[in-house]
Amino acid sequence: MRDERDRTKFINACREQLISLYTASKDGKNVDADKYRTQGFMRAGELMGLISKEQGQALIADLHVQVFGETIDERATRKRKLAALKESDPDAYIEIPAIERR
Repeated sequence: MRDERDRTKFINACREQLISLYTASKDGKNVDADKYRTQGFMRAGELMGLISKEQGQALIADLHVQVFGETIDERATRKRKLAALKESDPDAYIEIPAIERR
């Protein structure tokens, strides 16, 4: 019974950290330190048997969609396209509202 409570408590802590990380990233803040801290925290949970790698990946993917409204791959593709547009046609890039370029 205690193991299940520990597991639930750990997953909830992961959830809180990821939501905080994604929200700060969405707001344009530098989240590198928090990202590495969260990765280490989740890796420790894997080693302790509190979460599997697959559960962690699913949690990351689900919360990313919840916060950003798109999958990790979709967001990366959109960001690459924006970067390419910025290089090739800066005027067209600037015409896109800043809120949409995040």
